[in-house]
Amino acid sequence: MQKQGLPYMLKMISFLVGVLMATSLSASDSIPLNVNGREFRAGDTIYFHLNSKTLNSNPLSTMHVWIDNVESGVRRKLRYPILNWEGDGALVVSKDVPPGVYAFNFLAADHFLEISGKVRKVKVKTAFNYETKKNDTITITELPGPIKYKIAAAMLNRQGLLYDEYLNLASDGSFRLPPIVFGDTAKLVFNTDNRESYLIEMKTPLDTSFVPFFTKTVFITIKGEQPAEKVDTVSYKFDMSGSYQNSITLQEVIIEGPSKAKQYEDEHVSPMFKDINSRTLSGLDSDEIFRANDIWIYIQSKVPGLMISRNGLMRSLMWRGSPVTMFMDELQMSPNDITIPPSEIALIKVYPPPNGITGRAPGGVIALYSKRGGDYERPPSPYTYSVIGYTQGETVWE
Repeated sequence: MQKQGLPYMLKMISFLVGVLMATSLSASDSIPLNVNGREFRAGDTIYFHLNSKTLNSNPLSTMHVWIDNVESGVRRKLRYPILNWEGDGALVVSKDVPPGVYAFNFLAADHFLEISGKVRKVKVKTAFNYETKKNDTITITELPGPIKYKIAAAMLNRQGLLYDEYLNLASDGSFRLPPIVFGDTAKLVFNTDNRESYLIEMKTPLDTSFVPFFTKTVFITIKGEQPAEKVDTVSYKFDMSGSYQNSITLQEVIIEGPSKAKQYEDEHVSPMFKDINSRTLSGLDSDEIFRANDIWIYIQSKVPGLMISRNGLMRSLMWRGSPVTMFMDELQMSPNDITIPPSEIALIKVYPPPNGITGRAPGGVIALYSKRGGDYERPPSPYTYSVIGYTQGETVWE
């Protein structure tokens, strides 16, 4: 038998490697879901990949990952975008994850993060609530006719501005934003230059019920220092409602920082003017003052019983039959000497009569505060919404 030389052996090895690689690629293409293991510890990363092309799905869809603790029933919901039939995720196991067996339920659905909604022209009736010292909405009445003015929509998150265009409104006021991929939470702000009131309803298919085109449950064990007791996974049955025994659904929580008005008061309002009975109108947390044409008309509309009269260039304010004491940046002034435009007002503090700030204010006190430094940006629109996006590609599981 003739011996084969080294070149021949190299060709055979190359051929076999090629066959094995082709077989492996073919096998991975035929398996929609891949997870990099079944047992992990704190500090490990769980990687998962979904190829939905073989499932006859849309190239843009969503992979939901619902993680159930098989013993306690605690559920955590995550979601990832599927782009061009490929969806990926990575979970870093933190030390706060209790050891045990978890059911990773993978659900792929033919929907994407698209925001749609409807703009309604309304008339809002409010009344002052003396307990909360705020205006409460009493009735909202829809007005007939189309939306005549342009409405701009802007979406931004930590990465910056994601979208900034005018809404393309249909004749009935409905609209739809294009698909947008972003992680965590974004702010969606609607702005209009006119003084009409609107009711803006929004929805996204990610936050509504859906029928998945693919589901698969993978049991993953998180190991601790002590050997874990055996957990019965045979009796586990996935329920999309999450209403099996002892189930707890972890809710999304958005934590807001202190208001700009509160920060301003802490820095610029002296103790004498921090009366617990006062009422504060903010020009920093809302653009209502910013949009006012006349500051005196605005104040009169917000303070029940306040009467403002004008005789030529002279202006007087009366409350419960007595003159109101006015302050501008905590300096007592005549209302005739206050000429600040609404756009420059940070706060308006209203102290009902009688008030002891000056010791002689039977008609109460109204104190205006001007904006300082960075306060000169336009305050947020009243039409501001939080939109929950996709889970970040690599997330810490806590």
